[in-house]
Amino acid sequence: MDKTPSILMIGLGMLVVSGEAYSQERFKNISFVGAGVTVGESVFSDNGTRLGAEANLFHHSKYGFIDGTLANYALLPWFGISGNLRISEVSDDFNDIPNGIQNRDSNGEIGVTFGTLGARLTYLHDVTNKHNGYEVQLHLGRVFDTPFEKMSLSPYVQINYRDDKLSDHLYSISQSESNASGLLSFNADDTWVYQSGIITLYDFNDNILGISKLEIEHHDTDSPLIQNDLGWKFSIGAAYKF
Repeated sequence: MDKTPSILMIGLGMLVVSGEAYSQERFKNISFVGAGVTVGESVFSDNGTRLGAEANLFHHSKYGFIDGTLANYALLPWFGISGNLRISEVSDDFNDIPNGIQNRDSNGEIGVTFGTLGARLTYLHDVTNKHNGYEVQLHLGRVFDTPFEKMSLSPYVQINYRDDKLSDHLYSISQSESNASGLLSFNADDTWVYQSGIITLYDFNDNILGISKLEIEHHDTDSPLIQNDLGWKFSIGAAYKF
């Protein structure tokens, strides 16, 4: 069963031939931290769009990178040790999930990354005994200059493989949850998640950076927890660059 949105396939083809992301000089040896406001709808949401906020954290140097919640320490130019904080996707703290469904715990992960910031394959395994599963991520992205000197565009695609333990943690519905929510009980197998988006960066000056992001994702599972075929989020904010 292939439910991959066509926009992801187009993006994947474009980025495979585009080379390493963040390879331009302006994105070497750069760090920034900031925040923004968001609007969007999760694949798990049963109550339409939701306003929110998010933090933006980024670092890239010869020692590795930090990209959101994923951090990588480079042992070799194309290999590093990675850590990740997986924020709960199924949680009424962040999404409007169906009544009767229990929040899934966040968890910490450790693994390895092969490749670079913009063209990488990452393996992450739960080390906090929340589900003891793993995820493999293929990420491809690139920075494009624009006719506006201070503005750049960064499209990306990412494909995630989630094993049966992680998928069970996120997508399965127990009989007690089924009774409370009205959703059918469900036992999840391994799952694929397809993500795509575009990030716009604007240099207001040497230290202040404007950031906007449009993100889209699709979860290839028959779990009744999936309320929307596509999840999306748009965010806009600013960051301090150093």
